Amino acid sequence: MFEHLFSKGGLSLDRLRGFMQMAEAGSIARAAPGDTNRQSQISRQIRELEQFFGAELTRRKGKTLSLSAAGERLALLIREQLQDLEDFRKEQAGLPKSFVIGAGASVLEWLLVPALPAISRHLGGATLLTEAHRSRSLGDAVQDGRVDLAIIRQNAVPAGTNTALVMKMRFHLCIPRTLLKRDTTERDAASPALWQMLPFAAGRDGGQTDTAIREAMRSAGVDFHPRFECGSMLQVRQLVGLGACAGILPTLGIRGLDERRVLITPFAPLRDFGRALVLYWNPRQMRRRGVETADLKRLASLIAAQTGPTAA
Repeated sequence: MFEHLFSKGGLSLDRLRGFMQMAEAGSIARAAPGDTNRQSQISRQIRELEQFFGAELTRRKGKTLSLSAAGERLALLIREQLQDLEDFRKEQAGLPKSFVIGAGASVLEWLLVPALPAISRHLGGATLLTEAHRSRSLGDAVQDGRVDLAIIRQNAVPAGTNTALVMKMRFHLCIPRTLLKRDTTERDAASPALWQMLPFAAGRDGGQTDTAIREAMRSAGVDFHPRFECGSMLQVRQLVGLGACAGILPTLGIRGLDERRVLITPFAPLRDFGRALVLYWNPRQMRRRGVETADLKRLASLIAAQTGPTAA
């Protein structure tokens, strides 16, 4: 049935492994840093696979090496087959499987990490590997099998794809009370004139949330120049908690803030910007790995349970 695969040399697990290492790392040098012998071996293995399949698997532009369309397809096939073999090995040894779960940095820390014990139990004591990525790149990683499951913005995946709702997130204005007059009310805090006078922390990654906050401030007539420009919402949350500045935080970010020390109120300019977070998966990948749709929906519920009353 598979005579053509064995009728000539050039195909082996070691060659496939070398190609996979290069594909995962993004270059031969990063696949074997500091090991010129291994780099030469991987380069040779790729040429041998190209000869075997009769296809160009990589393309070079200057010093940059990228996968061709055929190379991307082969990488996907190798990843699937090696994962299947590894799952089979663990099943026969009575060992739990391993799953890669991804999310954005703040969602990973605030939502996913607290849910990991429940997720592991539901997946039969599975070993869980976490990865932080932006939603767009997470969608690609799920599709090509590099990530098994992802918590991702619903608007970052095609409509009607395989998702289960985890939570709907809103945005809140958070102001340390030490920066306010003693009798300041939530209604007072909703005034753009007050915002103009406060030191703020904000993101600086140019992502959707960062852009939306800055545009909302400008639309409200605020000449918005944050005192602290942060690499993540985690850093904004920490600065607010320290009382150093005000910030606009998502629902997850206000959990644990002491409302005796921080005035928290809905950020009206982003009232319609609330977005849903969903659990996203590749159905083919999950079927191969023995995880049913009902299990995945249950996982979404387990993760949602970590959000507490602030998720409403």
